Amino acid sequence: MNEIRDEPNTRRQSFFESDSVDQLMSMVLELAAEQWVLRERLFTIEKAADKLGLPLSAAVENHRFSETEQAQLAQMRKTLIDNFMRTVNREHRRQPPFGAS
Repeated sequence: MNEIRDEPNTRRQSFFESDSVDQLMSMVLELAAEQWVLRERLFTIEKAADKLGLPLSAAVENHRFSETEQAQLAQMRKTLIDNFMRTVNREHRRQPPFGAS
């Protein structure tokens, strides 16, 4: 997974009156996008394995992670959380809510 980089001094546009609501919606949308990418990739892998006659489901269910794999997963999890939380750690531009006159 690649880390998404933002310019350090940029401020994200806001769409709701409350900064908290705006940040929460940004985080939910970030998670939804990430979830969709994962679901699509998993679907593709399962279908490709089926076509090759590989018993992928059983292999996944029986897999146990090595210490190296656990460390790799921990780093990937940290990157995901850092990407997810970047919107909270940045100031927002105050603008009228989207659609307000």
